[in-house]
Amino acid sequence: MSNSIISFKKIQKKYSKLKALKNISFSIPENSIFGILGANGSGKSTLMKIIPGLITDWSGEIYYKNKFVSKKNNTLKKEFGYLIESPTFYEYLSARKNLEMLARISGVMFDRIDFVLKIVGLQERENDLVSSFSYGMKQRLGIAQALLNDPKVIILDEPNNGLDPSGISNMNKLIKKLQTEGKTICLSTHNLKDVEEICTHVTIFKKGISTKSISMDYLVSNSDKWNLIVENAKNANIIASKNKKINIIETHNNSLKIEVDSSINFNDIQKIFKDSGLLKISKNSNLIKYFNND
Repeated sequence: MSNSIISFKKIQKKYSKLKALKNISFSIPENSIFGILGANGSGKSTLMKIIPGLITDWSGEIYYKNKFVSKKNNTLKKEFGYLIESPTFYEYLSARKNLEMLARISGVMFDRIDFVLKIVGLQERENDLVSSFSYGMKQRLGIAQALLNDPKVIILDEPNNGLDPSGISNMNKLIKKLQTEGKTICLSTHNLKDVEEICTHVTIFKKGISTKSISMDYLVSNSDKWNLIVENAKNANIIASKNKKINIIETHNNSLKIEVDSSINFNDIQKIFKDSGLLKISKNSNLIKYFNND
């Protein structure tokens, strides 16, 4: 990819006789929300630990802005922010005090703390002890920590793990907000829904292999199965039934699952349902196919 900010070339990692990563190669476009999708044990967390240098005994090459990244002089640590596994803080200190300690260690000015607390929506709780925070709030504080050095790229390992629906919604909004501010976000997840809702690109890991890398725009524009969320399912059903190129697979509440002729694209679908109160079009069938394909 010509606009890639980071590229992985033939990354391999062994744990004794187990090959956790097998010639992983893909590129992450700048200012994207790039998802690494895979089941537990697929190797995605291993790669997420290689990037910040938490794992050093691996082979292959990493390039950042087309420049080779040396294991001995890992420049990714300076321009990247990380949330790897659950963040750890001093529970008996406030959110602000925790960030002040990290700022001193990192040589970051304290006025940056006000900025990152506002970004993650914790400015009103900055003086509360971390012990009083929910898990979701601790995750957001972890992102505030990752943002202290104003990184170009943010690495998030399973950011929605353990969050309730409200926490997931808040986290997804935060990730999208960071992208609009020019950040590149790389996140790992085992959840298809996470990828469909927030990612612009995705690569799929299976047993240490990256099996497919694709943009979500391409995925959507080349779909033949769609999930439609509408205000009036009855009216939408009538419109769909009148078109011979649309086959209704399932109707549930205000959700329609349809299959369309290959001659109909994303724009055609929008035009057909324009007058039916269409709120959202989401496509997940192709992603599921790639994820499940052996």
